[in-house]
Amino acid sequence: MTKDHMAVFVIIPVKGLDDAKSRLSSLLADDERKQFCLKMLEDVLRTVKSTKQPHETVVVSKDPMMSKIAKNFDAAYLKERKRGLNKTVSEAIDWCVERGAASVLVLPADIPLVEPTDLNRMFILGEKASMVVSPSKDGKGTNALLLTPPNVSPTFYGPHSFQRHIKEASKLKIRFRRYRSPGIALDIDTVEDLTYFISLKAKDTSAYKLLEKIGVTTKLEKILMG
Repeated sequence: MTKDHMAVFVIIPVKGLDDAKSRLSSLLADDERKQFCLKMLEDVLRTVKSTKQPHETVVVSKDPMMSKIAKNFDAAYLKERKRGLNKTVSEAIDWCVERGAASVLVLPADIPLVEPTDLNRMFILGEKASMVVSPSKDGKGTNALLLTPPNVSPTFYGPHSFQRHIKEASKLKIRFRRYRSPGIALDIDTVEDLTYFISLKAKDTSAYKLLEKIGVTTKLEKILMG
């Protein structure tokens, strides 16, 4: 098997929906927040499914509802057993390695603007680097992480994870590349993030369509106009 045809596994960890996106509660009711999280996950899964690279996708969550959504996009579902994102990702990486993964790409479930071209570019960079890391909008978080081989480095999700991943790559003397992309950078956690997302009018995303349907786009536009 040539490097170009090696198996890439995409890991998407998803938090339980009960406490989903609490910082959006001033704009979205509980049920709306849950629906919004599911729509963002669908956007990410749809993008992953459209990439050129041969791959398999696994959604990792303690929420059994995610297995149904994963199935809709031909993705596997892995029940989260350990607490904490780094432990969850580590568990998922082991699962992927057992199934023959040569690389893993870890993506969050709340980046609805990610596009197939973003992921394809990361895969190309990953042909010559053991780590490709893409930051969040503020430059501190990690919104996409490609590791080749999958366990080449531990993960450091949490505060300043982008810098910590790069520091670890330097420490391990592995080749790494940074990849900056507006589509990967926007993870939606706060009202400010949501406002920015709405301002982009990403009408082809399921997340935007839901916000339009429940009237949040109009509500926010009125607030912004004062």
